[in-house]
Amino acid sequence: MAGNSGGPWGGGGGSDGGDNRGDDDRDRGPRRPGEGQQIPEIDELVRKGQEQLRVLMGGRGGNRGGGEGGGDGPQIGRGGIGVAVLAVIGLWLYASVYSVQPEEQSVELFLGEFSSVNDPGLNFAPWPLVTAEVLEVTTNRTESIGNNRSGGSDTGLMLTTDANIVDIDFEVVWNISNPRLYLFNLRDPEATVRAVSEAAMREVIAASQLAPILNRDRALIADTVEELIQTTLDSYESGINVVRLNLDRADPPNEVIDAFRDVQAAEQERDQLQRQADAYANRV
Repeated sequence: MAGNSGGPWGGGGGSDGGDNRGDDDRDRGPRRPGEGQQIPEIDELVRKGQEQLRVLMGGRGGNRGGGEGGGDGPQIGRGGIGVAVLAVIGLWLYASVYSVQPEEQSVELFLGEFSSVNDPGLNFAPWPLVTAEVLEVTTNRTESIGNNRSGGSDTGLMLTTDANIVDIDFEVVWNISNPRLYLFNLRDPEATVRAVSEAAMREVIAASQLAPILNRDRALIADTVEELIQTTLDSYESGINVVRLNLDRADPPNEVIDAFRDVQAAEQERDQLQRQADAYANRV
């Protein structure tokens, strides 16, 4: 018992016995319930939430350079930037690469000015500096003149050199021979072809008599008008090629067609009687 100064409970205060808590524990006094568990700080919870958000946004978790927070707000990582760059490149290629079909040609414009004419195939025009206009060059287009009388138009009524009126319906078939001239020199190609064709037909009809127009000279008139149309379009540098001209109808106007047929019948009867008289004279 000698030297036992542990008090009435027999607890030793030395290094050999019992459950020693140290001087700090003895000084703090009795513990409250749950005081032995460490409660996370609010700042630490916020920091962990920010790190998880960065990971979801493609950033890197953890602290950068040993500091807390690793930067303010969500960060876009290298993967996200790479995807954005690839998307921009893909859109640029989509706008720059184009295909030309066998019946087409393309006209490339550099800042709005003519650059080149490209043949069918896959072509590259770096947008937005270079743009392309694709035109169907071998497709035949048709302009009909004179056969739309139901709308009140009189474009088919033309005056002959012997002061007769003839009603003509015809079609002009054309295509594009030079895409550059066609694109830059004509504001309205269809209207230009119609105006030139009508003017050419009126010029030829005005130099012809009615009877040959209705009978033997129809093919000759069609060839002459086609050549005149092509010559006029070439003088405009239109880039248009006239394929053919179809002269569908050449008749007197509907208002006088019955009278005209009576005149024709009388002329035919006259010619027949004249031949019979000549034959009788020869027999005598």
